[in-house]
Amino acid sequence: MANKELLRKVLQHIQNNPEQYDAVRWHADFAGWTLRLAVPSVEVKKDSCDIETMFDADGERIWISDIGPWAQRLLGLTMLDAARLFSAGNTLDDVERLVAEFSAGVRA
Repeated sequence: MANKELLRKVLQHIQNNPEQYDAVRWHADFAGWTLRLAVPSVEVKKDSCDIETMFDADGERIWISDIGPWAQRLLGLTMLDAARLFSAGNTLDDVERLVAEFSAGVRA
């Protein structure tokens, strides 16, 4: 079952801060914002190569391959639904529609 509260919280953050949302950057897409809002110890900072990267509370890098699955679990989504929501091709309208769909428990 989808975590409706977290879905709406992430969507609200993106709606309130559209300049911080970037569907093609893993730390700034829906999955990235899910981790950043749900796990306060997760932060984005530049690594030794000056690339913005996510780190956990222990200063360990969170690899791109781990962000989607972690966000999927936090949001209570299926793999297919997470892939739809985290798609780099999504516009804000797409994200709003998907959050409404998942929050209502209806699948297209």
